[in-house]
Amino acid sequence: MDFAPEETHLALQRMANEFAQKEIHPIVEEIDREKDPSKRFPHELLEKGSRLGLRTLAAPEEKGGGGADPLTLCFVGEELGWGDLGIATTFALDWCVSLAVERLCGREEYARLLGDFLEDGSAHLTTVHIPAEPKPEDRPPYDGGGEPAPVRAERDGEGWSISGAVPHVANGDAAKGCLISLESPRALFLLGAPGMDGVKTARFYDNMGMRSRQDVDLLFENGRISEDHRLVPAGGWDEWEQRVQPLFWILPCAAALGTARRAHEAALEHARQRVQGGVPIIEHQTVGFMLCENVAEMNASRRLLQASAWAASRPGGTESRDDVLARVFISECCERVARRSMEVWGGAGYMTEAPMERYVRDMTSFMHADEMAHSLRARAMTML
Repeated sequence: MDFAPEETHLALQRMANEFAQKEIHPIVEEIDREKDPSKRFPHELLEKGSRLGLRTLAAPEEKGGGGADPLTLCFVGEELGWGDLGIATTFALDWCVSLAVERLCGREEYARLLGDFLEDGSAHLTTVHIPAEPKPEDRPPYDGGGEPAPVRAERDGEGWSISGAVPHVANGDAAKGCLISLESPRALFLLGAPGMDGVKTARFYDNMGMRSRQDVDLLFENGRISEDHRLVPAGGWDEWEQRVQPLFWILPCAAALGTARRAHEAALEHARQRVQGGVPIIEHQTVGFMLCENVAEMNASRRLLQASAWAASRPGGTESRDDVLARVFISECCERVARRSMEVWGGAGYMTEAPMERYVRDMTSFMHADEMAHSLRARAMTML
């Protein structure tokens, strides 16, 4: 299978890379240094990207979006990730939810369900999972600690009642659409802008990396969801597992690959300029070997990412196990690329004056975002 970019891909790549160079790159260090996590989200920058069509790139063309498929989004996501991982994953989550709604409900229903997202350039999308029982890590650390109770969903007449806090929600404070999945009984809901009025941001997390990305606790205060908000996969839950859920594992990896590429490019330039022993350090075997390993892992990750995105675009979807393991492989490769690239800089690499330490922090945060690698491996084990 040939995944060489077509002209449409190349045009979007150029547009995304130009946006990363001219708009993201000049301000990303300022965002990273901001002490208050509630002030880091770059609203104006994201609205500039929205005017270019980046925010709605995955929305249907007839509804005003870009109509991009997962493979196209991978080409664009890598370029945005080259600019900043947090900003790229913000757009990636918009794309994931957009594609999920289109695949579950069809294009005719899309505008009715996500009209506010299409019309408001500052609006973003998010997703919330409500387990049957609160996870131990989501429970208050001790009685009387003042922490809100973990989120619960209960049947209430013709609808559902949701109350409690959901931790670590990306795009949460800027969201005007939320895809909610219940574990028991198994159900999907789409909460649009009017329904988001009853949802409050309870906390902004101060993350080590990906600092431009919103990571918040959302507090549902006796919110109600009617059956009108329920999404029923036409193909049953197999459609959700094979054609929708894999998108949330695959698409953010494109952003991680872009950040790894940026780190490698910075290491390559440094290795060509830094002289030790009378020669540029790129001529030292140890350094050269590390750079070669970077190239090999990035190439392997890109091929796996593109193959997974292509499979997710096919009518039958893809194997969830393969997409889970693709997420593990790509994220771990990208983290190693960032770490090796910092090592090429030697002792100067972990100084805050150098760009390398931010790439390592960003990739470390990506490894812990959403679901950690060992948890994903455990999930894949059940699918063997």
